[in-house]
This record gives sequence, structure tokens and C-alpha cells, in this order.
Amino acid sequence: MSKRYNLDNIKVLSDNDPEFIKSMVEVFCLEIPQDLENLATGVVEDDRNKVHEYAHKIKPTVEMFGLSTHTDVLVLEAWGKSQDPMDISEHFMRVQEDLQATVKQLKEDFPQ
Repeated sequence: MSKRYNLDNIKVLSDNDPEFIKSMVEVFCLEIPQDLENLATGVVEDDRNKVHEYAHKIKPTVEMFGLSTHTDVLVLEAWGKSQDPMDISEHFMRVQEDLQATVKQLKEDFPQ
């Protein structure tokens, strides 16, 4: 199975420090599920401010881990600041699926 994530950015940032990489993975696995829950609440409640806030919060993490749903996060973030009537549910579902699967994979690859 191929990796959903890419640690190259983190390796460059940390000068390939295994402790720093492990720490970044731990923070990802700890924070992303809660951020996703808050993002989901924003989507369900049509709370554009909340969608923008949490999409903005997870954007650097998604970039750092090289995740494929980066574009979807950008769409969610922009929608949160707009009056665009677009249905964002598909974008959110892709982000949620990708982040949940990435957390699962990281926990398997970096056991506590």
C-alpha cells in the first residue's frame, strides 16, 4: 500500500531529525481528529467562519505532510470567507477521508 503522506518537507525542515519527525507525527495524530470534528460541525451548521478557521488551521499541516487533499482544504478555506452558494460537502468528505486514513497510517507507521 502506498503512503498517503510524504515526510520530505518535515525531513528538510528538521534536518532529518527522527525525534522531530516523530514529534510532528504525534501532534498530527493528536490535533487533526479534533480539528476535523470542528470543521465537520462548521460544514453541518453552515458556519462559514468556523469552516474558514479550521480549514486555515489544518492547511499548513496538510501542506507539511504532502497530502493530496490540499486543494480541497483551499476550497473550504476560501468558501468560508465568501458568500459562494457552492456545495462544499464533497470537498469536505475528501478532506475527512484523507485525514482520517492518514492518521490511521501514521499511527501504524509510528507506533507509540
